[in-house]
Amino acid sequence: MAEGFQPLDLFGPLDTFEGVNNAIKQTYQCDIASFSKGQVKSASRHIVVADYGLTDIQQLDYLIICGGSGMRQLALTNTSLSLLTALANKAEKVISICTGAFVMAQLFSQHNIQNCYQKDSGERLRLTTHWRHCHELADKFPQIQVLSSPLFVQDGKIWSSAGVLSGVDLALEIVRQDLGNTAAASVAKELVVYLQRKGSQKQFSDLLKNQSADSLRLAPVTEWLLENLGKNINTSDIANQLCVSERQSSRLFKQHLKQTPAQYLNQLRMHQARDLLSDDNRSLQQVSRSVGFSNYESFRRSFQRYFGLSPSAYQP
Repeated sequence: MAEGFQPLDLFGPLDTFEGVNNAIKQTYQCDIASFSKGQVKSASRHIVVADYGLTDIQQLDYLIICGGSGMRQLALTNTSLSLLTALANKAEKVISICTGAFVMAQLFSQHNIQNCYQKDSGERLRLTTHWRHCHELADKFPQIQVLSSPLFVQDGKIWSSAGVLSGVDLALEIVRQDLGNTAAASVAKELVVYLQRKGSQKQFSDLLKNQSADSLRLAPVTEWLLENLGKNINTSDIANQLCVSERQSSRLFKQHLKQTPAQYLNQLRMHQARDLLSDDNRSLQQVSRSVGFSNYESFRRSFQRYFGLSPSAYQP
């Protein structure tokens, strides 16, 4: 990290890996480093103390580069670039969180890429970052292929995540690959986050895209739907929750959520099913029942239509 880092970019992944240590002792040793040892001021002006400077690090497995306004504007000196390049060569994984991709892009620029990361001639490194800064990253580093949609991207040993909290999604995926679904699910529950948004999921998911001040007027009924997805709900039940007619209910959903009540209910069920499929302890039939389907075949067809692949193909 460096001056102007984003605290969530640091502590989101850090708490994820430390969460594993709470269950399985000494799985990950997590240390905070900056260009030099000592105090570093975040973008929100809080002080964090770096345990190490770059010259203090002798070995590492994962090198994680935080984002933040200061990181996005940081220009690496030749000395800093050389030190980071050496660390990247040693690391099993090199990871950028949010606008840490701007540092990553400098690290893996054309004249360094062959030393740090073997790519075929003409093949560009793929990175993502916060949607707001994708165009800037692409303009500034044309040798990098910038992907604006995914929550996180893995390109060989190089990982990058989108905005802020997607760093937790990336860290959970690394935990899943290292230790399995059960360990990742356990950490996710402790962090009170859904397991697990896939890297290919869009930064603007369908649910987030529809979220607005107006849509919050329907918050009570949408919360009720989420709490009752396993029940046999129909459009009449939704209208009753709103205390309006079915016709008025349909009009409100179309106005505020851009879809009918039935379409929104199916969307909630599909997103819930996708998250449940990451649980090692649930069968496909259990997931089907948990989101309100009376038989698996109906669930399978609906999931296939929505995501373009079957539940069994999606399940890890």
